[in-house]
Amino acid sequence: MLERIVNYVNANNDVNITLRQSTPGEYVDALKTEKITWPVRYEDSMPYSDGDNDYWVGYFSSRPGAKKEVRDDAALINAENRLFSQKVIQEGVKDSEVTEVIKAKEDMLHNLGIYLHHDAITGTAKQFVANDYSIRT
Repeated sequence: MLERIVNYVNANNDVNITLRQSTPGEYVDALKTEKITWPVRYEDSMPYSDGDNDYWVGYFSSRPGAKKEVRDDAALINAENRLFSQKVIQEGVKDSEVTEVIKAKEDMLHNLGIYLHHDAITGTAKQFVANDYSIRT
């Protein structure tokens, strides 16, 4: 279907545009040939105000330890998914073993869910709340 759309647009446009399907790698390679210098920003670029003189910043740069815990938990969930898949296809696997793996997965998903709360992952929670998030996970 996409090929038909690309062919139609290429055959029926009045501007100097040619559509083409590509892979993400081909797209990145094409960008590299343009020799574009992309800007790099180091400041937190998304301030938020919820009052006349109340501003929140730091979403992307605050609490790096918490953000690392989220990445680590996601990696553990991925590993657990692989373990679960391997476990359930084993011959002679006991129901109790499958139940144990499922319980571990549920615990990890619960912990990750806590850290994905909008005040946890953004780093906007007060310190005592951030400490509580860390203890719970």
